[in-house]
Amino acid sequence: MKNGEDLFQHILLNLNNNFDTYEKRAIAKSILFDIAHFTMPWIAGTNISEELIFVINLSIYRINAGEPTQYVCGIAPFRNYLLKVDKNVLIPRPETEELVSLVLANLAILPPGKGIDIGTGSGAIALSITLESDREMDALDISQGALQIAMSNIENYSARVNLIHSDILKSPLPENYSFIVSNPPYIPLMDKKDMLDSVLNYEPKEALFVPDDSPLLFYNRIVELSRKSIMPKGGLFFECHPEFINRVSNLLIKNGFENVQILNDVSGKQRMVKGFMPE
Repeated sequence: MKNGEDLFQHILLNLNNNFDTYEKRAIAKSILFDIAHFTMPWIAGTNISEELIFVINLSIYRINAGEPTQYVCGIAPFRNYLLKVDKNVLIPRPETEELVSLVLANLAILPPGKGIDIGTGSGAIALSITLESDREMDALDISQGALQIAMSNIENYSARVNLIHSDILKSPLPENYSFIVSNPPYIPLMDKKDMLDSVLNYEPKEALFVPDDSPLLFYNRIVELSRKSIMPKGGLFFECHPEFINRVSNLLIKNGFENVQILNDVSGKQRMVKGFMPE
């Protein structure tokens, strides 16, 4: 192999047929950009070592075995950023980009001050908000592994995010906030049967699942804490399971939040809830 184009064709040829042509090309580009660190045009003469070919072949093997490309390459796109990811964090989803947009669209009516992202994972939500606004963020997670990944992303983008290691189910929040945003675990264990093996076998289960009899486990706790930890006129923003979103909305209303709304994601599913503390 003489150049990047040869490697590109090699990857396409060796990816299995579980992937369609579009998926194969996207995977091949990710491997060349994120692992081989090639830039266009790939056709340019490049020193392709046997070691690089070995690493690429190993990456192809892992992807063919079902491991998500983002974990193999160590990079996942989110909004305008490329974030480091590994098995300690969920792969950021497009729906969560919309949650960030929802928060940003409401900042002008929120009181001045910090926000907090609960269950930050890779740091995607907190990092995006602080880079696209004038707000500083706290970001909380129970997983030390996740916080290490989040720290790498925060440092890479020089984001004004402070990391907190805490179990939200057992500990209070450290201060009052202008707003709280969270994409907490919300998938009942019974839904496992309908999920892809690439998710079940590789993504962190503690960031995905809740007991079947407690689908609002984290929402209940965050709303409980928010009554003391959100400033007057502050906001609460959630990503939710569409099946339980009405229950989350009613939970906010029951606890005194005003102007509670359910919002759809780009695919038309009811996905987000927002509400505001009274003055």
